[in-house]
Amino acid sequence: MTNTATHLVDIQSTAASAIPDLVISQHDEVVISRFKDALWDLSPYIHTRNTRGAAIRFDVEFHDSSILTDDRHECLLQSAKQFLYERWRLKGPRSGRNISAKTLLNNWRQLCPLLKWMVRNTVPSFAEMSPERCILYANESKGVLKDSTRNIKLQILTTYYDLRDSLTDQLPAYPWGNSSSFLLVKDTKPSRRRIVGDATTEIIPARLLKIIVQKALEYVERQAGVLLDARDEIIQIRAQEYEHLIQSHRTRYPDGFASIYKSEDQYLAVRLRHLSASRSNEVASRYGFTSLRHLTEQLLYLRTACYIVCAAFSGMRDSELASLEVGCFSRREGFDDEVFCWLKGTTYKLEQNPRPAEWMVPEVVGKAVMVATRLGAPIRTAADATISEFEVALASPSLLGSARPKLLKLLQECKRHRNALLIVEKEKAKIRSLGGGAATHALRAFASMSGAVVGQQDMEGVRDHETVKVGRPWPLAAHQFRRTFAVFVARNLMGDVRYLREHFKHWSIDMTLYYSRQDAGIDSTVVGQILFERDELQAVIVERWICSERPLSGGGGQRIVAFRDRQEVKTVSNMRDFGRRLGEDVFIRGTGHSWCLASGSGCGGHGLYDAMLCTSCGEGVIDDSHIQIWKGIRNQQIEVLKCPDIGMASRQRCIDHLEAAERVLTDLGVPIESQLVPDSRPTKELPS
Repeated sequence: MTNTATHLVDIQSTAASAIPDLVISQHDEVVISRFKDALWDLSPYIHTRNTRGAAIRFDVEFHDSSILTDDRHECLLQSAKQFLYERWRLKGPRSGRNISAKTLLNNWRQLCPLLKWMVRNTVPSFAEMSPERCILYANESKGVLKDSTRNIKLQILTTYYDLRDSLTDQLPAYPWGNSSSFLLVKDTKPSRRRIVGDATTEIIPARLLKIIVQKALEYVERQAGVLLDARDEIIQIRAQEYEHLIQSHRTRYPDGFASIYKSEDQYLAVRLRHLSASRSNEVASRYGFTSLRHLTEQLLYLRTACYIVCAAFSGMRDSELASLEVGCFSRREGFDDEVFCWLKGTTYKLEQNPRPAEWMVPEVVGKAVMVATRLGAPIRTAADATISEFEVALASPSLLGSARPKLLKLLQECKRHRNALLIVEKEKAKIRSLGGGAATHALRAFASMSGAVVGQQDMEGVRDHETVKVGRPWPLAAHQFRRTFAVFVARNLMGDVRYLREHFKHWSIDMTLYYSRQDAGIDSTVVGQILFERDELQAVIVERWICSERPLSGGGGQRIVAFRDRQEVKTVSNMRDFGRRLGEDVFIRGTGHSWCLASGSGCGGHGLYDAMLCTSCGEGVIDDSHIQIWKGIRNQQIEVLKCPDIGMASRQRCIDHLEAAERVLTDLGVPIESQLVPDSRPTKELPS
């Protein structure tokens, strides 16, 4: 990636007296932070809008109420600063690449627990962190943190050791002796699959995703109008009250005002809430809300609903969603004259520099964008006024020099987020794009409100059983949407989408052409994720067919059963890898009532419309996932046979279909009861 730390210099070649004044961050030639500062502001080097707390604060508090910047911790403070400085300046010894400012922030968060442990155990420097002490530190978090979190936490010591030649306060030896942080955590060697890279992000279970997304769609499509009309009416009331308030306030206090409040603006805001409360509550009640607080809560859910609709149907990452601005939705014809909808934002992941990108979405996302645009309009209007105030203040010759950098930063942040689609106002003059921790908190509240409670049927495939528990709301997080989206599209490509089918119907295997062409900067990485998930789903299906004794039907199913029943010894070290290798030679598609393995042969696609063809086709496999479908087919034939006016040909066709359905169900191990079917002729007992 592009090195954002080209302004950093070699500390070891720098005079000791000059080190405190070394520049850490700057913007447009204005120095923001220096080495000696208690806070390193890295915001000029962080492009993503969803990153919060873009600064390193060295005033870490320890168990004895002392802080890192106290004189007695000077050695530890300087060691930490030098490590972070060199970590940012140098290429990683293992990766051979420069890290981003965002990664440096993560390194600081990993370093803080270590510093606290060192102070608590009276270890004054890294030179005294022997391997024995490092292992003691590792063991302390055993059973407290998840393995993945614990491994990340311990890697900071390995990184510190890797940079030893550039540090003054060096670790005396490799921190883990003859082991590694991973083995200390896992007590076993990692599998090859885990080393190569495994998808560890939780997939939102289909049943719960349906609940969450349908609730979000309900807010966007049905409740948004009422919520926003009520909100806008209350804004008008407050504007009227504010005019009266400001006039009376200026008359009463012509020479200024002093109170317990932080500022005059804060006092006026509190007074305005009191003065407008009665009329605002009346409006809320008229629109069907119990109180103004209830309306405010529902507006927050509406904002989250817009986020969910955009995330669930686009495959965008949290940082990319935070980059969306007003006007990001568009429609246009593709190369095949079909009209498709697109979201335009910025992609940051795996790119040397942020770049514009587009994501294909269904029509309903346009509705969510329209709602979010209107929802955030008052905040954007207030932001415009704030920007004007800041620009006037910065142009004033009476502005103190020390206040200029802070005010300039506030202005830059305000301009940066002013056009954000999903916008949040933390306090006056502080607006942000919704993302990061704020998004996660909002998403979990929405999941709980929508009733997305985990059931036992949702636990299949769940990795983190400490976080995901039966009987509790699904721990919804922003990063889950991308992989969940990829899985749903992959299932659609395989003809196996059962939930939210309407909103994924625009995706077919041909849609990958739009992404592979990369017209207008389309984000092609989402296709890689989709195809990976499709291959994984196919591997799981093949693995279940091959490695178990589960019954199969259909011509292809009987071939697989015959393969399993051979007397030859079959030895496979990893069934999932075996399933992947087998999957390289087939392309499984779902018909709804079977799996089709045909490639240039078979029924030519007629089996999509005539399920009976799949029962004898050598390319069709029917497994237990289709039992309910075939029960339905059987029941349909029984109902039709009860009709007294069907002709002989139709009757015989129904009987043939009934017998075929019963053969399939018998193959799949489903017990079939005898069924007497009335007939205009003497009653006949059908085989069952």
